[in-house]
Amino acid sequence: MSAADVLEWKPTPPQAKFASLPWSIKEAFFGGGVGGGKSDLLLMLPLLLKTIEGKQLYQYPDFKQLFTRRTHAELKKEIVSRSRKYYLPFGATYNGSDMIWTFPRPDQIGSGGRMGNQGAQIQLGHIEHEKDVHKYDGAEYNIFSPDELTHLIEYMYLYIAFTRVRGSNPVLPKIIRGAGMPGGVGHSFVYKRFVKPRESGDVIILDKKSGLKRFYVHSTFRDNPYLDPEYKDSLEALPEAEKRAKLGDWNAYEGQVFEEFREFAYPNEPENAVHVIDSFEIPTYWPRIVIGDWGFAAMTWIGFGAISPTGRVYLYRELTFKKTKIEDWAPIVKHYVDEEEPEIIQFCQSAKQNRGQEHTIQEQISSALGRPIALSGNSPGSRISGKMMIHEYLRWKPKPIIPASEQPVYNEEFAQSLFRMKGEEAYKAYLGRFKAEEPETNLPKLQIFRDANPKQAVPEVVNAIKACVYDKNNVEDIAEFDGDDPVDGLRYFVNTVSSFVELSAERMKKAQQQKEIEDLFKSTGDWTAFYRNMRTMEAGSSVQAVSRYGRKGRR
Repeated sequence: MSAADVLEWKPTPPQAKFASLPWSIKEAFFGGGVGGGKSDLLLMLPLLLKTIEGKQLYQYPDFKQLFTRRTHAELKKEIVSRSRKYYLPFGATYNGSDMIWTFPRPDQIGSGGRMGNQGAQIQLGHIEHEKDVHKYDGAEYNIFSPDELTHLIEYMYLYIAFTRVRGSNPVLPKIIRGAGMPGGVGHSFVYKRFVKPRESGDVIILDKKSGLKRFYVHSTFRDNPYLDPEYKDSLEALPEAEKRAKLGDWNAYEGQVFEEFREFAYPNEPENAVHVIDSFEIPTYWPRIVIGDWGFAAMTWIGFGAISPTGRVYLYRELTFKKTKIEDWAPIVKHYVDEEEPEIIQFCQSAKQNRGQEHTIQEQISSALGRPIALSGNSPGSRISGKMMIHEYLRWKPKPIIPASEQPVYNEEFAQSLFRMKGEEAYKAYLGRFKAEEPETNLPKLQIFRDANPKQAVPEVVNAIKACVYDKNNVEDIAEFDGDDPVDGLRYFVNTVSSFVELSAERMKKAQQQKEIEDLFKSTGDWTAFYRNMRTMEAGSSVQAVSRYGRKGRR
């Protein structure tokens, strides 16, 4: 194939529209369904787009484009071979280890490669995890082309798009041109950012905060005359929701469930808008709980949490086991349980089952740990209510405060009548309606230690939260997937912690009193006063005096 053959590549009308967008439109998204030629279009951009000087982008030695897919395997399987078809006829060479295409400088054309290619570059990259965005730190790209954008989460997109798209050559663009289709963990943010203003596309979207422009070009296989006409028939065999998504229906999937979850802080969001944090020394008096989701062929997930006096809960350790018998993983769990003395150990309801053995799973775990095991509730709707509780614990945006002008008006006569007829409790409840609302500061209610899994930097529960998408048949529930066990454990976890917030606050008060008594003793050396104060403190509450050395270990 010659360069002339490639230049005869005929774009479909939607492809031509996308390629002709002015560079004043910072972000553009192409897609909507399968078969629209998304990947080919993004690969062709350096060959199609021209500057005001009339030259194609690949003819500029300092031009750089980053084309991404979610995984390295996707690039090798689908993209590398396609890029060869387009770039080789133009003399570009491919560095397989770096996955970079380099074009010859215009003054090198015809040199037979003797001078070595030193011109424009197209890098094929992948962004599988949030940390992968930092592989591109320090680089500058004129075009960022995320293919299958709905497979990325919002943070990945925003980080690359608004920190790495730049350059000093005023002739070259500094734009984002992505593509994708409905479905995937990024469905919701892509839909809201590009599609929701008008699902048929072709309207400039002005971001009121930044002043930047966005644009969506809708395209499906119907717009591609070069596609196999039997392709549509093959879609009919798919499940309804998946078929609708591939046909370009953005309402077929709801996308990522926990959109509020943040492993890293997003740009222009408050500091508290993050759920994965560095570990710290947990006070010994904070109540601890252990929650487990049992499985053998599936994962056994066990989470360790600590409840602060303010009600914020920290998941500070997780243990995961696959195809591991109870007698093999229980000693590891028992080590931490004996050391930290949790208030409760709770497992999923499935532990009640008897699999033809003498004892149930619950009894086996209880015996192996040497402690009684509670079971989670399993009432109708508990999956949905558990999911909603996770949302509440992940919430980092404060609830809006009702303006004073919209507050109810206090009625003294009604208040006194209420007191006489229904008593003091009803009277106080009425007065409470007029108490000024305090802004929420203790958000989010759940945070996870970055090294909660001793074997890896990012806990399994973090990956599971990000992978949750809505069930196609029950849009209120999470679709089941391989590796969802930590999310099930998290449901039980957040439903349990509220029982221990008051205990945590009482223990904090006790710890403060004890410290005051100890400090007084250090200054006076009066043993009689010390014992008298300690007896008085212990008599004032059912909570035992806190031992500052009662728990071993860092966490």
